[in-house]
Amino acid sequence: MKEYKFGNSTVIVHSAIWSMSEEEQTDWVKKETEKGNATLKRIRDAIKDCYRNHD
Repeated sequence: MKEYKFGNSTVIVHSAIWSMSEEEQTDWVKKETEKGNATLKRIRDAIKDCYRNHD
């Protein structure tokens, strides 16, 4: 679990990935992407959508 504070808000992330080293995280994401992890794809799509020009 990892906790972040943003102003008056607290965000708590429940994920084992936070207990991994940066290298382990990178390897995990790469392996999951290669396996076609649908959740990672949706996260990537959401991030890309945030940076897309919404004219």
